[in-house]
Amino acid sequence: MKRTKMTALELSASLIASAFSGIGVQAETEQTTLTFGVFVTDNITMDIWEAIIEPFEEAHPEIDVELVMASGDDRTSFWRTKLNSGEFPDIVVESDKLVTMDIFAEVPEDVQALFNEDLLTEYGGKVVQIPASIQYKGQCYYNKAAFEELGLEEPETWDDFINICETIKEAGLVPLMCGGTGDTWATGGMYWVAEGDTQVQNAYSDFLEGLAEGTYSWNNELIQNILTTYQEMVEAGYYYEGGLSLSYSQCADAFLKGDAVMLIDGSWMNATLDSAENEDFGVFVVPTMDGTDVAIGNASSWAVYKDSKNQDAAWEFIKYVFGEDTTGYRGWLESDGLFSTTVESVTYEMGPVTTKFLENIEGYTIYSELNAIIGDYSFPSGMSSFMEKSFQNIFSGADVSDELDSWDTEYQRLLDAQ
Repeated sequence: MKRTKMTALELSASLIASAFSGIGVQAETEQTTLTFGVFVTDNITMDIWEAIIEPFEEAHPEIDVELVMASGDDRTSFWRTKLNSGEFPDIVVESDKLVTMDIFAEVPEDVQALFNEDLLTEYGGKVVQIPASIQYKGQCYYNKAAFEELGLEEPETWDDFINICETIKEAGLVPLMCGGTGDTWATGGMYWVAEGDTQVQNAYSDFLEGLAEGTYSWNNELIQNILTTYQEMVEAGYYYEGGLSLSYSQCADAFLKGDAVMLIDGSWMNATLDSAENEDFGVFVVPTMDGTDVAIGNASSWAVYKDSKNQDAAWEFIKYVFGEDTTGYRGWLESDGLFSTTVESVTYEMGPVTTKFLENIEGYTIYSELNAIIGDYSFPSGMSSFMEKSFQNIFSGADVSDELDSWDTEYQRLLDAQ
């Protein structure tokens, strides 16, 4: 067979062409950058998010996941700013307070099938969020040594709880710790969860519907009593005097160091105590003033932006994290005292505080926070932040009735603006 001879110049040109041809083939695989809107706390660190992202990127080398970090003490406002600037991420966690803005894509049926059906909620007739986890709030952590020294036992009634506060104060100690700087929710938010959300929903099963339709108002006798009692507790000296000058992290550290005997908080504190194998603290449910056994547990949701150009990649990411390789999901749950919402439950080894926390609410009626209920009567975006600031006003001595009038005014304004 006759072979065609090539000159050195021709051979060189052929090799170069071949090399560029190979590059061309590689370039045909288009790389997708998926933006993932998250936040960090003392427990949910960058390492937690990276542990979720890295296995997915290894399994899907054609997709890069880029973290977009929320900053400031009002994450809802941060994401609204990103939306207005055209920089909203493809996926956002903690989407609940944005759902009324109608900015999220409908969740495909194969993604819905990964989660417990009773946790799926609709807005505008469509499922637009995934229930990523459940977290419980509003229990009271306490210093065991201080309780033992003062002869105190976990309370069974609201009067018991107030008597505990008074006994601690009379002993020259601070009963309750709180925060406020940079974390407005840390002033009165957990008190409201323990006493407000529980009693309001127990008394008015249709409270949000009634607010929207004008048959109920925030300024009613029940809520006045709840917040007046809160203010009276502050005035009685039950709360740490410098609480408003502390961030949540500082207030938690101060509590753990013994600057106050008790802290009303959420199940993320379980993770802090159990991970440190700290046996110095116990936890109990704050008794409701009306005596009912009610607890608050929220499904924290993730959602995909409906104008995202990367929706297919976003749903692939979510299916991977919650269904294919749940190692990162498990680490996220454990880091912050969260609990699985998937059909195939994802569990982790629970320490003594987490175990006790769950035992405390066995047999309780579980409600979602009012501001986390999804549906046609969901909280208008911005109302939660307004209430958290109002709790600080009440803490500082503002008239309770005037504050509640402002809740009604702001609620209607935000509702009209949707």
